[in-house]
Amino acid sequence: MSVEKIGPIEIIMGETKSKVPFSTSLLLGGENESVLIDCGGGRDAFAYLTQKDISTIYLTHYHLDHIWGAHLFPNANVSINPYDLKKICNPYELAKASGQYALYGKEKAQRQVEHQCHQSRNDELKPRWGPVINIADDCYAYDQPIEVAGTTMTMLHTPGHTEGFCCPYFPEYGVLFVGDYDLTSFGPWYNDADSDINDFIASAKRTLETDAEYFVTAHHKGSFSRQAYQERLQQYIDKIYEREEKTKQAVQRGVQPKDIVYEEIFYFRKNHRQNRHYLGSEILGIAKHIERLIAQGYDFVDYFEQFRSHFHLDIDFLDYRSQPDCKML
Repeated sequence: MSVEKIGPIEIIMGETKSKVPFSTSLLLGGENESVLIDCGGGRDAFAYLTQKDISTIYLTHYHLDHIWGAHLFPNANVSINPYDLKKICNPYELAKASGQYALYGKEKAQRQVEHQCHQSRNDELKPRWGPVINIADDCYAYDQPIEVAGTTMTMLHTPGHTEGFCCPYFPEYGVLFVGDYDLTSFGPWYNDADSDINDFIASAKRTLETDAEYFVTAHHKGSFSRQAYQERLQQYIDKIYEREEKTKQAVQRGVQPKDIVYEEIFYFRKNHRQNRHYLGSEILGIAKHIERLIAQGYDFVDYFEQFRSHFHLDIDFLDYRSQPDCKML
C-alpha cells in the first residue's frame, strides 16, 4: 500500500500496485465525515481505512476488484451507479452483465452464481462475491455535483468498460479518477456482456473534456499529469485498433473460428492455461470485435455464426443492455 495526497484527496494504492484483484481507492476526510471511493485495496489498505470512521462509500461500478472490501465497513452507506444497483442486488443480473450467461448458458451460469453467492466468509480479506451481494444502500446521480466531505464531486458517466462505469471528478482540485481507463500495457478491457467498444473510445475522449490536471488510475500506473495522460491515452486507445486489425487479418487469412482465440488478440496462450477465465474473456472480446467489423461493412456474418456456434455463445445474452434504475431499494 502507498498513499499520495492532492489537497484533501488521499490516493490509496492497493497491494501489488493495485494489480487485479486489487485496486486503488480515494479517501476524502472532512470535518464531519470521511468518504471512500471504491474499496478493493487489500489487507493493508483496509487496515488503514478502518481507522477512518468512513460514513459513505461510493462505488464506480460493480466489478469485484473495486468493491470486495465494502462489507468491512458495516456502518457506511454504500452508493453505486444507477445501472449497477440492480446487478449488485441481483446476482443473476450480475452474471448476465458479466457475460456468464452468454458463455455458459442460463442453467450453468445460474449454478455458478449460487456457488459464488455461498462462498465462505471465513477469510474476509479475500475477494469474494458472497459478502458484497446486496451491499449497496442506494445509487447516486450521474453528472450532478455531490457534496462530499467538504468538497464537490461529480460522477461522470463514462460507459464502455461497463455500461454504468463512472469517473469521479473533483473540479476544485483538478482531480479526475479515471479508474479502469488505466493506461496499462495490456490495454483497454471491454470484455463483459455490458461492455461496448464504441462507448469505451468515446468515454476515453470525454475524460479530456474536463479541466482536470491530475488523472488517477485504478491499477498499476498511479497518477498522471494532464500532458502525460493525454499522450498515454492515445497509445492506450490505439490498442483497440491493433486488436481489431489482428481480428480482421485472422478472419481474412482463413483462421478457423475455433482457433482464432489462440491468435493472442487479448491474452497470450499461456494465460489461457493459467486461468480458464482468460479464455472466456478472450471469446467475448473477439466476439465484440467481429460484430464491430460487421457493422463497418465486412462480410464476416457467416464467420461470426460459426464462431458463436463453436463456443456455444448464447446470442440472447451476448450484448447486455439495461436501463438505469434507482427504485429497487
